[in-house]
Amino acid sequence: MSIDLPISKSIANRILMLQAIHGDPLMEVSCAMPDDVCLIHDVLRSLTNGEGGVFHLFNCGTALRFLTAYCAQLDGADVVLDGDERLRERPIAQLVEALRSCGASIDYVAREGYAPLHIVGRHLVPPKGGVVLAHPLSTQMVSALLLIGLPVQTDCRSPYIEMTKYLIANRELCIVHRELEKDWSAASYWYEYIALHGGELHMAGLCQDSLQGDRVVADLFRPLGVETTYTDTGVTIARRGRVSLWPRVVDFSACPDLYPAVAITYRQLGKPLIARGTRSLRYKESDRLAALAAGVSYHDHRIAMALLASDLPCDDTDCISKSYPDFRCQISDVSIQMSDVRFQTIIPRRGINDDGLGKKHALHKLITAATVPYVWLQDDDVLPAPGQNATLTLPPADLYILPLKMEGGPSLLEQLQVAEYAAIQEVTMRTAKRGRAVMCSGANLLVNRERWLESWSDLHQDIPSGDDMFLLESFRRRGLRIVAVDRPEWTATVQAETSWRAFWRQRMRWAGKAPHYTDPFIRRYGAVVLGANLLQLVCPLVLLVKFPMEYSIIKNRDPKVSVWIALILEIVYPYYILLCLLGGCFRRSW
Repeated sequence: MSIDLPISKSIANRILMLQAIHGDPLMEVSCAMPDDVCLIHDVLRSLTNGEGGVFHLFNCGTALRFLTAYCAQLDGADVVLDGDERLRERPIAQLVEALRSCGASIDYVAREGYAPLHIVGRHLVPPKGGVVLAHPLSTQMVSALLLIGLPVQTDCRSPYIEMTKYLIANRELCIVHRELEKDWSAASYWYEYIALHGGELHMAGLCQDSLQGDRVVADLFRPLGVETTYTDTGVTIARRGRVSLWPRVVDFSACPDLYPAVAITYRQLGKPLIARGTRSLRYKESDRLAALAAGVSYHDHRIAMALLASDLPCDDTDCISKSYPDFRCQISDVSIQMSDVRFQTIIPRRGINDDGLGKKHALHKLITAATVPYVWLQDDDVLPAPGQNATLTLPPADLYILPLKMEGGPSLLEQLQVAEYAAIQEVTMRTAKRGRAVMCSGANLLVNRERWLESWSDLHQDIPSGDDMFLLESFRRRGLRIVAVDRPEWTATVQAETSWRAFWRQRMRWAGKAPHYTDPFIRRYGAVVLGANLLQLVCPLVLLVKFPMEYSIIKNRDPKVSVWIALILEIVYPYYILLCLLGGCFRRSW
C-alpha cells in the first residue's frame, strides 16, 4: 500500500519566508497542506500587502519565531503577534534579545519573555562580530535570524540550521513547488505503525539524501525490526528484522519531533529506551514529556498521531491537521486493509476434550488441531459463542482482549459479583487500551494460534487456573502486540455463581495462581490494589477516598449497578481480599 505524505513544513515554511524577504511571489497553498504552512502564508501575504494589526498564530511556535524576526526588519510594520494560551507559555526572550541587539523595537504586551509581542519594523544593524545566540531553546531562533540575513554566532548544531543555510544558498529551489520534499517527521508515525502491527508500506517523495534531519528515523527504527528500502520514487518500509533486546540510548537533540513516535513504540513493545537531548520537548506544542507520560495529547499534533498509530485512545484528533491533515483517514484505511483476522472458536469442555488433564491441556489439544491463524477462546458457560469459522476486521495484534459482562439474579451474592466484575472489566480494558494490560480473561480472548503454542511452557500446567494471566505475562515479556477490542457486539456474557460454596471455590482457584505472577508491572499493580484495601482495614476513612473513584469505574462499565450494592462491595472487599490471601494456597480442580 502507498501513503501520500504531506510536504515538509520545515522546508515549506523556510521557502515562504525567503520568498517574502526577497520580494518573490509566495508559493500557492491548499487545504491539503499542513495548517502551519497555510497560517504563515496568510500572515506573510497580509504583511506584504502592507496590512498590520494583531495576528493570531494559534499554537504555532514556528510562526511566532520566524515572523518575529521578519516583522522586526520590515520597515513600516506595526503588528502584534499573539496566539492561544499554550503559545503564550513558549519562551521567546532569547530571540527578542538577539533582535534588540540589532536595534529591533519589540515590546512584551503582557508577561516578560512571552507573547504577545508588539513589533515596530525598522532597519536592523547587527553588532560587530554578529548576533550571539548561545544555547537557544529552539534551533528555529537561529534559523529566524539567518533567514533575515543576520550573521549569527552560536554553539548550536542542528540539521534544521543546515537546512536553513542550504535553502538560503539555493534560493532557486524556492520557485518550483512540485520539488518540495515530503515530510520525514510525518513518516515516523508509519514507522511506528509498522513496528507495532507489521505489514509493508510505500511512502513516495522521501529520499535518502534529504535536507531533513528527521531522515534518521530509518536508523532509529531498525533496532525495532523495521527495514527501509530506498526506491526511485520514495521508500518502502516493512517489519522484517528482529527486535533488539538491548537498551537503546537515543539522542533526540537533533530530531526532537521523532521522540513521540519512537518513545511510544519502545513503550508498547516493552523495550528499554534511554532518551537524551529532550530539553526542548517541554517547550513544544505541549510539554511532550508530560503528555506521553499521561497518555494525553494536550492538543499536540505529534502526540495525537503517535497515540493513534499505536491504537491508543486520543482525546483530540482535530489538532493533527496542524502538520498532517490526511493522517486520520489514511491510518483508518491502512488499518482496514491490513487487519483481516481469520479465526476458529475454541471451547474446552469438561470431561469431553480435556482427557482428564484439565483445561490447559484441553486448550493445547484443540489449538494444536486448529487450521486458522487465530483462535477465539471462550469457556463453555459463556454466551454467545461466535461461528466456528469467521473473519473479522481488527487492528493487527497477537492477542485481543475482548469484553465480558456478568449477569446475575437478585440475590446479594450475585449482585456483588456483578459489581465486582464490572470493576475488573473496566480496569482490564483501560489498562489494555493504554498498552499496559494487567488483566485478561480466558473466557473471551482472540489470540494468534502460533504465539499461543509458543507460550505453552509458560502456562504452569501444574496449576489448574491461569491459562489467561500466564498467557498475558508471556506475551508481555516477549513484546508481542496486545490490543483491547472494547466493542458491545463482541461482549461475552458469564453467569454469576449462585451459591457461596461455588463462589469461594472459584475465587480460591483464582487466588491460587497469583503468587506465581512474575511480570513486574502486574505485580506492582496488584500490590497497589492489595495495599489500598489493607489500608482501609486499618483506617476505615480511606473508604471516603476510594469509593467515589471505584464507583465511577463500576458505573462506567455497568450503569445498572446501584450505589448501595457498590457501597456494600467497597465495605466488604478488604475482608474478601484478606480471605482470598489466606485461602489462595489451596488449589481446586478444573
